Amino acid sequence: MAELTRREVIHILATAPRTNDDRWGARLSGVDLSELDLSGLNFTFADLRGADLTGAVLSRALLMHASLSGARLAEVDATACDLTGANLSLAQLNQARLNEASLIEANLEAANCIGADMRGAKLHHARLPKADLRSADLTRADLSRARMAGAHLGNAALVAAVLEEAELNEANLDEALCERVVLRHAYLHRASLIGARLHFADLRGANLSDALLMRADLTEADCSRAVFRNANLTDVLLGHTNLSGATLRGAQLLGDALRSAILHQTILSDGSTVP
Repeated sequence: MAELTRREVIHILATAPRTNDDRWGARLSGVDLSELDLSGLNFTFADLRGADLTGAVLSRALLMHASLSGARLAEVDATACDLTGANLSLAQLNQARLNEASLIEANLEAANCIGADMRGAKLHHARLPKADLRSADLTRADLSRARMAGAHLGNAALVAAVLEEAELNEANLDEALCERVVLRHAYLHRASLIGARLHFADLRGANLSDALLMRADLTEADCSRAVFRNANLTDVLLGHTNLSGATLRGAQLLGDALRSAILHQTILSDGSTVP
């Protein structure tokens, strides 16, 4: 049960002291705010470390640069919430509703986002190393230049998501739904994409060296100038996949895997080049 009422929270926010650099931030670390309707409130720079916001309503609330490290936010409704620059490292966000939320430059390192609804969320330049995003819905989310090394995205939905220049080295995207995803110039060194569905994906210039792509479906994907050096492409589907200028040196492929792919200036697994 929440320790405070909405009215009491509003009072704390309104009387929060300012710091030397003219920032203000309510001190609510460790406070139980579960199930409260906090929609539309301004928590900018607030200290909410370890706070319990389970099931709270934060839709359209302002939490720019708030500290939520280790906070419990399971099943929170943060639709269209502004979490720009917020620290959510180690936070519990499982089953949270973050659709259309702004998480630009936010820190979600090792956060639990299992099953979170993050459709249309803005996460460019966000930090998500080792974040757990299994079964999360990131449809149309913007993760461009996000740092996601070691993140777990197994069974996640990334349909039409933008991950241009994102860092996904050693990330797990097994069985992820990635149709029309933009991974242009993304870093996927040693990433696991076993069984991932990448129909019509944009992988131009992506680095997938040493990646695991067994049984992945790259039908109609644009992989021009992508690097698959030493990648495991066993049983991958490459129907009409554009591999122009791609590097497959050392990649594991079945003999006829490239029969319907588009090859031009492609470096094959044996080092030879298709003219």
